[in-house]
Amino acid sequence: MQKLLNGVKVVELVGLAPVPYCGLVLSDFGADVTLVQKKSSEVVEQRLTRGKSSIALDLRDKNDLKKVKELCLTSDVLLDPHRPGVLEKMGLDPIDLLEEAGHDINYVALSGMMPTISGKHAERPWPPVNLLADFAGGGLTAAFGIVSALLARSHNGGKGCVIDCSMVEGLAYLSSFVTNYYNMSHLWTDPYAAFSGNCPIYRTYKTKDGKFMAVGALEPKFHQKMFEILGIDGSDAFGDPEKLTKDMEQKFEERTRDEWTQVFLGQDACVTPVLEIDEVGSFGHHKDRGTFEKNEEYGQWIAKPAPRMLYLPELVAQRKSKI
Repeated sequence: MQKLLNGVKVVELVGLAPVPYCGLVLSDFGADVTLVQKKSSEVVEQRLTRGKSSIALDLRDKNDLKKVKELCLTSDVLLDPHRPGVLEKMGLDPIDLLEEAGHDINYVALSGMMPTISGKHAERPWPPVNLLADFAGGGLTAAFGIVSALLARSHNGGKGCVIDCSMVEGLAYLSSFVTNYYNMSHLWTDPYAAFSGNCPIYRTYKTKDGKFMAVGALEPKFHQKMFEILGIDGSDAFGDPEKLTKDMEQKFEERTRDEWTQVFLGQDACVTPVLEIDEVGSFGHHKDRGTFEKNEEYGQWIAKPAPRMLYLPELVAQRKSKI
């Protein structure tokens, strides 16, 4: 992989979720990231540390604080995980920011997205673990902002800037498709709307072994192919979506998840297995792409950096090798 951020120095103050993930993204793409750990027996175990160096300092100690300041003076980026006001009290950051305390569930709730994720007719809004605000709206948005700021610096005389990355705002921006199309009831709010969670051709189905298959066959060419494979008459499939749902539930319970995976392998039907987190690395497509690597210390599959950068010489070489 090309290290596009070679030469960029980042100071990351230890924190949870958004900041360590942002630092991981920057490190994976070539930045020199120094993680400032706490000198404490109560330090939370850090696992998003690939490619980072680390140093243990006590920011309440004047000498250690001076070391952090010196690091910042020779670096391009400071990643701050604290609430606004904390760094000001430490003497590291004089800029006043808007206060906004909470966790991922609070930020998702404030963005307006939680009811759409759970489905309009769900018993109650359901939080999607802590992926959306912490990592998408927070860490990934911050990484994009940092790269943009570094690019801008080369055009404005070397001047830097402060990136105010609100997780609520990042998630709201990420949700632009939803907010722009939310008045289309057939997509969101009708009983069997496409993205309601109950649409018979866009939902999950339980299999014979208690696992699940994911169906995303919204377009006619895909759901017609799926009906053909399942042996379901789809000529008037949407006249009675409740009956279609029951028919499909019965069909999928006739075989195991892995059996259905083989049935739909190579078919343009948009039907795929729902993989467990401990089996993603052994799935054929991921093995071929090398998407995951096994972390032996934790015993878990860890995703490799994305996106991949393929430059013209590499693409030409790949094509020639296949001829």
